[in-house]
Amino acid sequence: MSGPPSGSRRAPMIWGQCGVEGDQVVVYLRGWRRVVATRGTIRFPLSSVVRIEHDPLARAHVRIGLHQWRKHGQGVWRIGTYHGLDGWSFWSVGLGRNAVLIECAGERLRYVVIEVADAEATVREIDVAAAKVTRLLPGAVDTNPPTRSQGPAKRSSRGRDAPSTGED
Repeated sequence: MSGPPSGSRRAPMIWGQCGVEGDQVVVYLRGWRRVVATRGTIRFPLSSVVRIEHDPLARAHVRIGLHQWRKHGQGVWRIGTYHGLDGWSFWSVGLGRNAVLIECAGERLRYVVIEVADAEATVREIDVAAAKVTRLLPGAVDTNPPTRSQGPAKRSSRGRDAPSTGED
């Protein structure tokens, strides 16, 4: 029996590539996707990356508001910029088997979802680079909250929590 393999055995489509250039994450789209998305390249700082993971079910985890009205939520592919309940997101995915989900903070796009050739390698590359950049940032904050054995937490020097100087 010859012929094309079934959908699950067929190699995933490559919808673009995602990597690190300097201190930025760069997403390039391929072929007709560049035209449909109206953006061929997206750049954002590594320091804004909050989370990155290989997520074949990204469509279920990132809501895009009214575009998700169908019974099962999606069509065959999703390309372009969408505004939803969680903020702006950029998509370039087909079935999503090799989708990489990048969550950002402090940028217009909260999520970037792109289907790449090797999702695990892409996640590793960006995760390692983001960890290095975060470590090198001046004033980088330790994300581990203090425990009771470390003593009382410091009060903020801004707003109402600031201690009184007696010069009122």
